[in-house]
Amino acid sequence: MTRQVLITGASSDIGLAVCRHYLSNEYSVLGLHNQGQPALTRLAEEYSGLILRQLNFESPENIEDFIQKEKDQLLASEIIIHAAALVDPVPFFDLTADDLLRAFTINVIPSLLFIRTLVPAMIDREWGRIVNLSSIGVKFGGGSKTFCYSLSKHALEFFPQDHKSWAASNVLINTLRVGVTDTRMHKVDPEKNMDQRVSMIPMGRMATPDEIAEAVYWLGSEQNSFTTGQVITVAGGE
Repeated sequence: MTRQVLITGASSDIGLAVCRHYLSNEYSVLGLHNQGQPALTRLAEEYSGLILRQLNFESPENIEDFIQKEKDQLLASEIIIHAAALVDPVPFFDLTADDLLRAFTINVIPSLLFIRTLVPAMIDREWGRIVNLSSIGVKFGGGSKTFCYSLSKHALEFFPQDHKSWAASNVLINTLRVGVTDTRMHKVDPEKNMDQRVSMIPMGRMATPDEIAEAVYWLGSEQNSFTTGQVITVAGGE
């Protein structure tokens, strides 16, 4: 039986790698993206099992409307991967309430709304997998410009602890704490010294998006039959 995977942030470097990993293992993928990338379009041309939908994650109302409009398609999803994320470097003393709200709106609320919508059907089917992507920045408190990002990612680490009861219905939920990865995200702040940051990683390099995708796939597939309620770090030893 082909299972459908819902992947948010499908056009990000990690999201794209996750899409490819599932598709290459013969899953159907419903990929949600805020803005398309040529690589995502090419992936859709390569795999007929990739269904793309554009969604502006910056408004909870947009997400609610999308859920109502696409509910039948969404309810076919047996796996949720929340990879959508916003990193907007702002020095701590320049932060506004709007900065904090925007980070939570994109980084947390979509996961909450999709889980709320899809988990009852997963429980009825007695099978489901959920993986939220957090960040190693939670462990270190984030940098001086990524406070909102790290705080919102910390919220995603609370989800598994609060929903272990779903395990009785074989609905497993985990959060993957992602280490520094070679993606476009780390190029948004030109002042950031990535060589210095990488020197702090025991393995001496960044992860590749494919390495993160492999971990996501293991947690969010039949390969994972007994792991739930956990925050698992993939960060080269950090």
